[in-house]
Amino acid sequence: MFYYSDDITIDKGLNRKIYRSRIDPNSIEYKKFCDEIESIFTTDSLEKNPLVDSEQYIAIKDATNIHLDPDKEDRVANLMDKMAKRVHSRRIQLFPLFEDFDRVRNGHVTQNQFLRVLNDLGLLTLLNGFEKDNLLEKFRVKIGGRDDIDYITFCHELNGLAGFEAGIP
Repeated sequence: MFYYSDDITIDKGLNRKIYRSRIDPNSIEYKKFCDEIESIFTTDSLEKNPLVDSEQYIAIKDATNIHLDPDKEDRVANLMDKMAKRVHSRRIQLFPLFEDFDRVRNGHVTQNQFLRVLNDLGLLTLLNGFEKDNLLEKFRVKIGGRDDIDYITFCHELNGLAGFEAGIP
């Protein structure tokens, strides 16, 4: 049971009425409330039925493709070619380092994490300030009100330019 005071309102009293305890009117049934919230993101009783096909929650992106002006697009294309040559010559695997920073496995990392991975891979030295800004702008997506970088699209494009097949190390 979760007790609440009259000073605290949960969704302006709406949830308080739905989840009010039948035993104590000054408390809510916390377990029932949590189960309802969890049902949005997970499949109920998955541990009892592990073979059920559950769907993964995917956050909605605000923009799928960012279109830059032609000048910036050319700069990013030249930069991607430069990075692809280094990735090909050194046989660099891009995904593992990005996945280390992607805790929720949604295919996005912060801009600082993206730049750190590029530095760890030895690709950041190929960029000057303007190219770095253009690259970040090209792969930027807005998730939950925050600007992140779509590293999966970046890796697929870079691997394609480097001549690597998708999914093959």
